[in-house]
Amino acid sequence: MEMQLKTPKYLLVTQELGFKLPLAWCLSALTIGILIQEIAAAIFISSASLFLVWLTSKLASFFFSFQEHSGILKNHIYDNVLKAIWFVSLFGLLINFFKSLLFNVGSEAFLGCVFSIVYFGFMLSASNRWGMHFVEKRV
Repeated sequence: MEMQLKTPKYLLVTQELGFKLPLAWCLSALTIGILIQEIAAAIFISSASLFLVWLTSKLASFFFSFQEHSGILKNHIYDNVLKAIWFVSLFGLLINFFKSLLFNVGSEAFLGCVFSIVYFGFMLSASNRWGMHFVEKRV
């Protein structure tokens, strides 16, 4: 029998943040967008990025759920895959945000910065699926 690993703190923080962080991100982007961009563009970009966070979270959770039912990977490898996805998503979020902030101007910078939160959907999904291991059911 495999020993369950303790959930890392960064995964617990991500679970606790849930959709509060993307919601706050998109609301602040909406406010900034209304002030410095076109109102229609700010509304669309903010609402589309929030929808994409939700969609990526649900789709990634769906694909991660295959492990729970079929045991494709060994459980400790699955945990490491979830950690890797979390860290790669964080890296993507930060790189996309700072790349848009530093190398783009105007509406391109706004669009890139707002949409960088979409990576958080993968982080949220990986943190929520942590510990959902395959347990063999014997007949």
